[in-house]
Amino acid sequence: MVSATMLPGDQVVFDRLDLAEALGIWRNARGRVVGIHGQPGRAPTVDVQFEGHETLHGYLPDLFRRIH
Repeated sequence: MVSATMLPGDQVVFDRLDLAEALGIWRNARGRVVGIHGQPGRAPTVDVQFEGHETLHGYLPDLFRRIH
């Protein structure tokens, strides 16, 4: 479950570098989790904000790696 590994405010980077490049975001850019959404019967999603970019809404947490 996403809440066990990511919490609002956690700093993340893309784990899928191809996605970062497709979105035009620097592949090592650090973002912050600004929302977590769980829905019964569906995989949870996260909203991530990167400086200089609009918030990415509803992405699967597997696309990001939490920075410890």
